Formats: sequence, structure tokens, C-alpha cells
Amino acid sequence: MAMFALKKETDYAVQLLKYLKTKKKNFVSLMEFSKDSGISFWFLQKIARKLNLAGIIEAEQGVKGGYRLHMPVKNLNLYRVFEIMEGKMAITSCLASKECACGSLSKQCNVQKITTKLNKEMIKMMQKIKI
Repeated sequence: MAMFALKKETDYAVQLLKYLKTKKKNFVSLMEFSKDSGISFWFLQKIARKLNLAGIIEAEQGVKGGYRLHMPVKNLNLYRVFEIMEGKMAITSCLASKECACGSLSKQCNVQKITTKLNKEMIKMMQKIKI
């Protein structure tokens, strides 16, 4: 059975963002969230770094430091988190690169229009889902 699935990294990023949302503007230690969620502290550091570099969360060092949201969550959607964690969405290899993996058969492809439309619709749907 084939299925479309978000990576654990994206799932955990959404969980972290929702957790930070509940803490308002307070800085939260990743260790605290790790203990509360059961998610590996080291994996959370990797996730937090990506979110921080993207400007979604901000970091503060020190005893009272940690992470907090840097932007209103109402402006954040699932696709933006997906993009940060996984890159651009491409449901087929043809959409992932400029060169189709089908080689010489790509000129005969009658599915590319369908997959392109599906990809666009999935992105639109994910953009409507607020964190």
C-alpha cells in the first residue's frame, strides 16, 4: 500500500509550534517540551534550528531562555511548516526537478497535467490549514 505521509520532523514541528502557542510569549525550554511530549531532545533541536532560521520561532540563551513564537500563529499554515521541514511539495519525480525521470517517454506522458493539478490542489489545501 502506498500512502502520502508527512515526515516525523514535520509532525513534531507542528506539535512544537502548537505547544509554543499555548505558552504565549514566554520562552520555553526544549527539554521541557521533550519531557512533556516524549520527543527526543536532540531531534527537537534539529527542528527548532530550522524553524528559527526560517524566522518562525526565536531563541534566547540563558537560564530563562528557550524558544518562543516569533510570528503570530494565525499567519502560519501547514504548507509553510511542510516547506521548512521537507522542501517544496512534489508528488512525482517529474514535479521535483526540471528533468523528468521518464526520459524519452516524458514526451508521451499523459499524466503530468493530472499530477501537476493534484500537487497544486494539495498545496492549496495545506495552505488553508492553520497551525
